Amino acid sequence: MKNSLLIKRLMLDSGVMSLWRKFNLSGKTAILRYHSIVDPEENYYASPSICITPYEFEAQVRYLSKYYDVISLDTVCDCVTAGLPLPLNSVVFTFDDGYRDNYLAYKILKKYNAHGTFYIASGCIENKESLWLFEVIYLINSTSTQKLHIELSGKNMEFLLFTKENRSNTIRKITEIVKSNNLSARESIRRQLRSQTEDVKDFHEKSEKVMLSWDQVHKMSDNGMVIGGHTVTHLNLPNANPKDAVREINECKRAIENQIGRDVRHFSYPNGGNYDYYNQSIMEMVRDAGFSTASTSNNGIVDPKNGLLELNRIRVTAELPEIIYQMHCEPFINNITGKVA
Repeated sequence: MKNSLLIKRLMLDSGVMSLWRKFNLSGKTAILRYHSIVDPEENYYASPSICITPYEFEAQVRYLSKYYDVISLDTVCDCVTAGLPLPLNSVVFTFDDGYRDNYLAYKILKKYNAHGTFYIASGCIENKESLWLFEVIYLINSTSTQKLHIELSGKNMEFLLFTKENRSNTIRKITEIVKSNNLSARESIRRQLRSQTEDVKDFHEKSEKVMLSWDQVHKMSDNGMVIGGHTVTHLNLPNANPKDAVREINECKRAIENQIGRDVRHFSYPNGGNYDYYNQSIMEMVRDAGFSTASTSNNGIVDPKNGLLELNRIRVTAELPEIIYQMHCEPFINNITGKVA
């Protein structure tokens, strides 16, 4: 892994990737998938795997805005709909969830005359309802409790919290359980978790600082950023009751439009990764709600053949060479080998 990254750094620093970009113009756009922009010592609310620092993010924006055409999802949508080629060497910045640190990301983008799309969980803005992912992470990491007991569908589960590794594993396992079940099961798990971590006295104080405010969302929208939907409460849609799924999708769109006074065209399926987080039925719900596009966590550049409700995105890391490699070299290699991204 280290050797692979070193080679990619050398390719970037030596200009090899610049030559690749110049002579291997695919005409396909790379949609970049960000979440949280925060320094590790300030992060108490998001999984470290989805975070990069403000310094790292600014370095990426500086490079990409200099050497690429930063376009909006509206441009992607309009080109695909009209059957026109996508702009050469183009990128789209997108952000999932609606963490408050995204306001800093907006300021950095604005500094470089770039823009992005921010997918927000509308019910969690201003901490109207705390993001369940944050609850799981913060309560488990902060409690002095050494064991947790969760009951679900008649099954009793015990989780040990003696070590940091125990806590990390518990966060991962409970996250998997939540994503694999419906709204009722999720809320039951949240109640049980809260009742067993009542020693965490600063939970509400901390939660108030996790998500964007509507005032910040308004300013971002008024200054060229695109605001998209990410459900109301970050519910895993395929495992939800269909009525709950429709409500999460439709009410998210309605709430954001009522707040910003603009049409919300773009959606991102929450809970991506190694889970069933969207399917054909969910795609139809998103289309019926009036969204024009929907972004996935499927890694790869945009392929118009997939349609607008199943957009690939590039998995962002702190390492710019890794991002550039995914944007140019990986698609080229996949084309030669016949590998599907």
